[in-house]
Amino acid sequence: MVSHTSANSKHPSPSIPETDGIAQSASLGNVLSACLDLLKIDDPAIRKKAVEFVGSVPLGTVNTYGKWITAAKAIADSCAVSGRIFSQSEMCDFLTVAAKGVDSRRAGTKTVNDATFQIYVDIMENYQKADDKVKLHYPRIIVDTISALDKGVDTRGEAVGVYSLDRYYQERKSTATQEDPAATYIAKPMSEKAASFMHEPPSYSDELVENLMRITNRSRKDLERSLASIQTVDVKKITDLSLNYKRLQRYGKLSNSKAFKKEVEKELGRRLTDNQLQHAINSIRKAKDYIENVLDGKFVPHGTHGINHVKHNLEYGYQLMGLMEPRKRRSN
Repeated sequence: MVSHTSANSKHPSPSIPETDGIAQSASLGNVLSACLDLLKIDDPAIRKKAVEFVGSVPLGTVNTYGKWITAAKAIADSCAVSGRIFSQSEMCDFLTVAAKGVDSRRAGTKTVNDATFQIYVDIMENYQKADDKVKLHYPRIIVDTISALDKGVDTRGEAVGVYSLDRYYQERKSTATQEDPAATYIAKPMSEKAASFMHEPPSYSDELVENLMRITNRSRKDLERSLASIQTVDVKKITDLSLNYKRLQRYGKLSNSKAFKKEVEKELGRRLTDNQLQHAINSIRKAKDYIENVLDGKFVPHGTHGINHVKHNLEYGYQLMGLMEPRKRRSN
């Protein structure tokens, strides 16, 4: 069981061996096996189901969340669909194993230590009192919370701020129980029209490549390879941003939100609400990351609507400022 004495205490627990380097150097299958062994999960059916789950995870998802979080999620989901409920001490060990997926640059920081300690306290105080349905999904709740802590998004692609992490964790106790963990691994059949669209190479201008070379510092060959692999609609989006990149840089240099608001509203000729302003500021700050993630295919679709909420929110900010043409208007 995990042993903690204060919010700044270190974990892993004494019962979980150190695993530095495994997630970075090993294959996803080996990382999965390592996690299963650390958790002492020997049930052949659960191990087989976990292997099936990771086998159907897109490469973009693995790149987004990392091998360790991907493996921990597969284990949590396979246990849930198999009806395997963890004991209290096993839940503490699962927390420790899942937390090993946190990026090494963040692991051990006060924010990470405090957050994982609070989850540990909750397990010790409330896990035994929870009904079996909640207990069944507890590992999934923990994986999502650790992912949100590390990446700023849970494994469904939902953005979670560090200051709303506790509220998110509590809310997941009710929402996780309503989900089918296996559903996210089922590949939906693609329509003939969609299939032909996916295989049709998108067109792009030489000007776009030149602009992206300046923005990303990537080679022409790398950019052409990336542009050939993404959808036409995304090529249009990063074309919009690249053409407006000087405006993006100018907005980014404005010293405070008041100056930003004044400048943007002057150019748009309309007022922005406080919520719209925050969306716009956040999108400006992450413009280069947005372009890089689109090129690398890191915005993995989630949910029944097939959208990535992080990508969707950033695009909303660009559209607010007229830096990106809304999709409906473009299709008309």
